[in-house]
Formats: sequence, C-alpha cells, structure tokens
Amino acid sequence: MEKMNYLLPEESGEMTLSGITTLRKIEQKLRNLFESQNYQEVMPPNFEYVELYTGLDAGFEQEKMFQFINHEGKSIALRYDFTVPLARNFALSELTEARYSYFGKVFRKEKRHKGRRTESYQVGTELLGLSEVTGDQEILGLTFMILEALTLKKTIVEIGSAAFYKRLCELSGGDAQLFSELLEKKSLSGMKAFVDKHEMTGAPRDLLLALMTTTDLPTMKKLVLATGDEKLSQALEMLEALNLPDKTAICQIHYDFAMVPAMGYYTGLMFQVYVEGVAQAIISGGRYDKLLKQFGKTTGSIGFCVHMDNVVKGLNND
Repeated sequence: MEKMNYLLPEESGEMTLSGITTLRKIEQKLRNLFESQNYQEVMPPNFEYVELYTGLDAGFEQEKMFQFINHEGKSIALRYDFTVPLARNFALSELTEARYSYFGKVFRKEKRHKGRRTESYQVGTELLGLSEVTGDQEILGLTFMILEALTLKKTIVEIGSAAFYKRLCELSGGDAQLFSELLEKKSLSGMKAFVDKHEMTGAPRDLLLALMTTTDLPTMKKLVLATGDEKLSQALEMLEALNLPDKTAICQIHYDFAMVPAMGYYTGLMFQVYVEGVAQAIISGGRYDKLLKQFGKTTGSIGFCVHMDNVVKGLNND
C-alpha cells in the first residue's frame, strides 16, 4: 500500500484530543443556552435530493455539492446547508412559530486558497414566525449570550444588510458581478476605478467610495440621503430600528456597509462575528424571508450558525 493512502484527504480536517475536549465543552454550553431560550434541537438528514437546493432561487452553487446517484437513480447530495431543510420542515408543518437548534456537519467543495474546509462542523439556530425587528433582536441577543458564555476576548460583531447590498448592485451600472467582487475584496482602489469607468459623480460616487470605510450608521444615512434613493434609506431604517449600541461588555459592534451575503437567500439583516487571531468568522447569520416563501409560507425567518472549528481556534488563542 502506498504511503499516501494513510493520509487524510486535503479537504478533511482532524481535531486533536485537546481540541475535541474543548469542542464538547462548547457544545454543552450552547446546548444548555439554547434549551434555556426554548430552542428545540432537531437533526436533519445527512442526505437530501439535489433539487431541494437547485430548485430554489437561493444562489446555491451545484458544483460545490457532493453528489451521488441513489438506488432509485436520483441525484442526492451530502448536507450542504442546515437552513433549507429546516425551512422546508417548518413550511410543511402547521406551526406558526418555531425555534430550532442543530449540531452537525455541512459539506461543500471549497478552493484551498479560501482557507475553508470541505467538511465544517456547525452549531446554529433558526427562528421562524416572528416579525422582522422582533426576530432580528432576539437572534442578535442570543448571539451576545453565546459570546458571553464562551468568554471570548476582543470580539467584533459586524452588521450588514442584504437589502442594502442588493439595491447597490441594482445601481452599479449593469456591472453587478464586478461590483460585488470589489466589495468582497474591500478594494478601495478597485472601487475608485469602477466609479471612474461608469462616470459616476456627486452623491452616488461619494456613497460608493465610502462603503468600505464607513462603520457608523449616522454617517451612512447622510450619504444615502444625499442620493435620494428610497430603497437604500429603507434598508438603513431597518438596521436603525434594532437600536444597537456601539459596544457591549463583551464585544464591539461595527457596521459593514460593504458586506456581501454569505448565502444567496439572505434578504435583510446580515451579521458576522470575528475574534482576534482568527481570519474567518466564528458566527454568521442573517434573515431569509423569501426562502421560506418559496416553500409556500409567508412569515419572518432568521438564523445563524456557529463555526465550531473557528471558535476552538479563538479559544486556543486566548
């Protein structure tokens, strides 16, 4: 047998014994917290029909799915996401409100240079059936409770808006893909070249050039007001309604007006949590009302996932 056959695939990750001990302690803290807040633990299947994901207008990339042909000759995939099957289950039920929690792995083909693993252990919650502001506040409140329970130091919660992002793309002069790439890379020089290319002037130009450097809501409101765009103003009003402070006892709170949706189904509030010493977010989440509507149920829906591998890294750095 060749020596390489004893090695792990490069897409996989293996945790040390000390890492596993830390992971299990985190799990127990989160499970206790979720139970105390009336979130019911659920366990979606590991396999789903591929068309569950591809049949939705949600921006899923089929080439990132691990696909197989089952005994019926149908295409199935390893679990790509927790939110979609839980949204489906809620939509098919007679419930008008639900709080779910989950613990498990998702599987996505990732490029090596992205610094992400193909198999990722996630813990998360989904809140379904509440109005937008009420649901957003509850989920953010639960996120703050997690940070307090984990005692992570030097954490930053970044707040964004999918509605704000999508409206910006509509105003990008028909070059939304490039515009989105510039936002994701936080490329100031690229954005300057972009506005020059599209001959943007005045308030629209000022707005785009300020997206990556403005982190407070009042300044961005003034920039948007100068453009006269109602949809952008409405998106900021939804963020303002959350009444978030600049900081809490456990974290700093910043606005990221250049935030690009991590999932294509986000429609409103988006947020990511970072800790010093870890490049990737330890928590990410957002609102996805239109996803639920595709399953035939019109109500509010928001959730988040805790990226457990990143949390363990953050605790090891403390």
